[in-house]
Amino acid sequence: MTSGDNEEEAVTMLHCDTAKLDALRAFAGPARCTHCGDLMVAPVASEFVQGGEIRHYWECDACGEPSSSAIPLCGDEE
Repeated sequence: MTSGDNEEEAVTMLHCDTAKLDALRAFAGPARCTHCGDLMVAPVASEFVQGGEIRHYWECDACGEPSSSAIPLCGDEE
């Protein structure tokens, strides 16, 4: 393997890690109510869906409306 091959591999790994970091931010970041825009701190319930997705179920403290969000864990890079 030459030095150029190592650099290309490092760039590729950085690209994959950046995509995973975006998914983690979506997973860990605060959500906003889709109805009133208020911040929601924690979901009422969460579930892992076979196939690589996490679903969160929310209920807004301000307006009481339910909502949900889905976070894919598998990227399209395969």
